[in-house]
Amino acid sequence: MIRIFYLYTLSLIFLLISCSYFTNGTIKTFPNQWTGKRFLFSDLGDDYKKTENFNKIWSKTHKTRFTPYYKFLDKDFIIVGTHKTFKNDYLVIEDKRKKRFKMLIQSKSNQKDTIPSYFLFDDVLQKAKAMIGKYIWLNNTYDRTSFFTKSGYQFRRFEKVMVEDYLSFQNSFSDYPVWLKISNQLGAIGFVRFNGEEGRVGVQDHYYLSNPLPKSWGSLTIQKIINNEIEIGMEDRQVRISIGNPNEINITSSRHGIGEQWVYWGSNGNKIYYQFEYGILSYISK
Repeated sequence: MIRIFYLYTLSLIFLLISCSYFTNGTIKTFPNQWTGKRFLFSDLGDDYKKTENFNKIWSKTHKTRFTPYYKFLDKDFIIVGTHKTFKNDYLVIEDKRKKRFKMLIQSKSNQKDTIPSYFLFDDVLQKAKAMIGKYIWLNNTYDRTSFFTKSGYQFRRFEKVMVEDYLSFQNSFSDYPVWLKISNQLGAIGFVRFNGEEGRVGVQDHYYLSNPLPKSWGSLTIQKIINNEIEIGMEDRQVRISIGNPNEINITSSRHGIGEQWVYWGSNGNKIYYQFEYGILSYISK
């Protein structure tokens, strides 16, 4: 009888703990690589919203009911850390009123946990704000994931424009969720995604911080770059501007000294290798 009562008591305690697991407002969290970083939730593009039910991602740490996405907009948050359970891991965030929310971390095998692409971190936002009032030169104005305009004007590649403002917005699962509002000499308005650092490996530049086609390069070289053409003897920057940033960069050593091998991945899975010696393209292989 005592044993039965003991087992019943343990079962009752376990049931109470299970039922109140997410009803306790102070769940245990562990620091992660983003702990302490401040951010905003970005507004979402209509097509992007259709890819996932964003209203069923976040909930308060002590509740199972989801909080609609719009309630997170225009509010400051900080990343607390990771809450671990027997089956799942959760990302935990906190607002200025100390309210905490959790999101199930969808970890994949052989991949590190990633942060939602709609998080606009404060350090990125400050860099985007610092761009206001500066001139930039556009890149691929036909890529709607990184450039769009509501005006009837068709912005050109390499066109010089002024940064007027910024926009917190995300329409994809990657890249920065902040855009620069730009205008040209005719007053046409467009929006280009914030680059971050220019020349990031594997990520194409959405714009350039200086004139990408200086007259000193000569009209023939400039025309080849405009046509996305490459030739032996080009400078590494000329190659970047012509065909974009490489997916990989390998440091190589030869009788000529230390060089670089740039690797570009083709759409069919093939790779093209560009060998540079002292910043000059010397060899191309497939």
